[in-house]
Amino acid sequence: MIVLGLMSGTSADGTDAAIVRLEGAPPALTWDVLGHTHVPHPPMLRDEIFACFRPETGSVDRLCRLNFALGRAFGEAALRAMAEAGLTPAQVDLIGSHGQTVWHIPPDSRQEIVGQAVSLPQIGGATLQLGEAAVIAEMTGIPVVSNFRARDIAAGGHGAPLIAYVDALLLTHPTLTRAAQNIGGIANVTYLSPQPSAISGQLSAVSDQLSAVSQSPIPNPHFLIPTPQSPFAFDTGPGNMLIDYAASRATDGALTFDRDGALAARGRVDETLLRELLREPYLHQPPPKTTGRELFGAQFGARVWDQGIARGLVPEDIVATLTAFTAASIAQAYRDFLPTLPDEVIVSGGGARNPTLMALLRGQLPGVRVIPSDEVGLGVEAKEAVAFAVLAYETWHGRPSNLPAATGARHPVILGDITPANRRIGESSSQLSAFSPQPSALLQNPKSKVQNQTESRNPATQNIDTVLTLEMVRLMNAEDAKVAVAVEAELPAIAEAIDRIAARMQAGGRLIYIGAGTSGRLGVLDASECPPTFNAAPEQVVGLIAGGEVALTTAVEGAEDDREAGARDIAALDVGAQDSVVGIAASGSTPYVLGGLAEARRRGALTISLACNRPAPLHELADIAIAPIVGPEVIAGSTRLKAGTAQKMVLNMLSTGVMIRLGKTYGNLMVDVQATNAKLRRRARRIVAEAVEEARGRMQDARIGESANHELRTIEEEAARALDACNGEVKTAIVALVKGVSPEEARRQLEAVGGVVRRAIEI
Repeated sequence: MIVLGLMSGTSADGTDAAIVRLEGAPPALTWDVLGHTHVPHPPMLRDEIFACFRPETGSVDRLCRLNFALGRAFGEAALRAMAEAGLTPAQVDLIGSHGQTVWHIPPDSRQEIVGQAVSLPQIGGATLQLGEAAVIAEMTGIPVVSNFRARDIAAGGHGAPLIAYVDALLLTHPTLTRAAQNIGGIANVTYLSPQPSAISGQLSAVSDQLSAVSQSPIPNPHFLIPTPQSPFAFDTGPGNMLIDYAASRATDGALTFDRDGALAARGRVDETLLRELLREPYLHQPPPKTTGRELFGAQFGARVWDQGIARGLVPEDIVATLTAFTAASIAQAYRDFLPTLPDEVIVSGGGARNPTLMALLRGQLPGVRVIPSDEVGLGVEAKEAVAFAVLAYETWHGRPSNLPAATGARHPVILGDITPANRRIGESSSQLSAFSPQPSALLQNPKSKVQNQTESRNPATQNIDTVLTLEMVRLMNAEDAKVAVAVEAELPAIAEAIDRIAARMQAGGRLIYIGAGTSGRLGVLDASECPPTFNAAPEQVVGLIAGGEVALTTAVEGAEDDREAGARDIAALDVGAQDSVVGIAASGSTPYVLGGLAEARRRGALTISLACNRPAPLHELADIAIAPIVGPEVIAGSTRLKAGTAQKMVLNMLSTGVMIRLGKTYGNLMVDVQATNAKLRRRARRIVAEAVEEARGRMQDARIGESANHELRTIEEEAARALDACNGEVKTAIVALVKGVSPEEARRQLEAVGGVVRRAIEI
């Protein structure tokens, strides 16, 4: 699926939109960020958001209007992100929108209750995010998942930090202890212990915990106790929120944040005031815990500003002290609450762009590598938007995605509300006509930036040349584990392909594979195995490879780039409407395969694409698209690894499934096998014996020992005689023995039912 994530954080400076291609399921989830866009809020909208942050100015009519205004802003950001990524709304499957938090009440909060709210019953926690999902769905024509935090709070949690689930999926390292530190308006951390199988390790541990909870009506009392192996998370305290407040005060509103940390760099940290700030009770409260603008908002900033002025500080000193407060509170949280100090701190959010803050954080954590998330392939500004794309994907598939060890919830829950879409806005939409590409854009530009899955670097194996050999093969094995999950996601398309190919072959059509390099060799291999395995005629299943037969053992330079050669090879086979042509290309953009599939389509054949990218130009030429997304290879671009394995699995399913539908098996016995050597002759006797025994109803599950072996040997002797009488034809021998008829009559009955043994036995 392609999912678009939308995020407007506590800084409320704009909307981050990230487009992510996601395939599979945890722990073998694969991801690729296709694009990221930041759309600043117009000043009037930002002013209205800040007015609604304050209970004294956030009236119900203002909140009502703001909810729809933010929905429009989020919808516009989504449309812009799609246009910049070269996608149309029809190519995006789902949107995940966090919304704009305007108020958050953690469980057991000591927040002051105002007005009539004092008469309400005790509710535990509560949260409110604005940005009407129905408006986003109406503008884009795409279903929207929103309101993620409420369900976790309903289950007794804090509703945050939800990003911990995604941190565990994307940032776990096989050998390093990591802290995924987001510094937005509020700062939050996810602790990630090293796992030999990297990403899968953390989520396997989490999955075990989820299973333990889901199987018991009483929550596991140990679930909320983080172990050194399990990921957990909490809000460390203020992030940029107080720095932004002070920067605005210091410049009389000219700046909304301290650009490049310049103000703080010119100031002096007041150590006395900093020590006082670090006594804030929230910082000493053990996790799980969350906080927000209700604690570290304008009222807190105003108090610190007044204290600073009273102490004779200049504005830059106050900005510097609040910047140091953010860094020191993060480091203090690590020392107080993490099982061990991390080897690496991976920083995302706007704070990662503040060099002064990053330098102060490094100073607070000597010996710890502190880096922006850009360095591990996850954009600093994009990370939270990516996270809500992942969470939306999990909700869409009905899977829980909160971590109770992080949020304090009683049990795992499926997050969010789903707003369906009534329609899909196409290329002719007036909203998109100015900047949306035509569907053929991928064919015109096969190197489009969304076509990078098979060529991307894999962050889990970027240091594979430095590890021990055992660890090397563990890394490779962990990546291989993702292949079956990726293929599983394509089973509906594979099943459709099998049925449609079989229908054409029953009418005399052929199955033709066309590919180049590894993909071509796999197609030829599958085709060549069908005659001995299923007694298929050699011309029934055909494999074409760029460069011809010599390319099976020797690389033919430039052959895959010859689009016209692919068309010529298909034309040479006189492909027609009864044929089925499968184009195989890991990237989905190989010219030889594109030319061949285009020619097959022109001739009316059923066209099927098999590529490990989506979207891909090959899919645009296909009646059925099969796209097992296995993610970046262990060695970048080496598609003979995971992509090749996935293609082999799919080809196995296609040819085997078609042959089953054509009656080439009885149960799981290969009853059309060609007995061309001693091994296959022994197999043929065994197949006839087992099929006859089953059909006669003489197998009994409880039968064991010598009598069973003796009876099977007797049937095998009978099978051998029948095979001799039937010229080695396994199907004919089975029907003749079961029904007690001559070989000629058995052949007649088989012909009457299209060669299907089971039907012949039952008539």
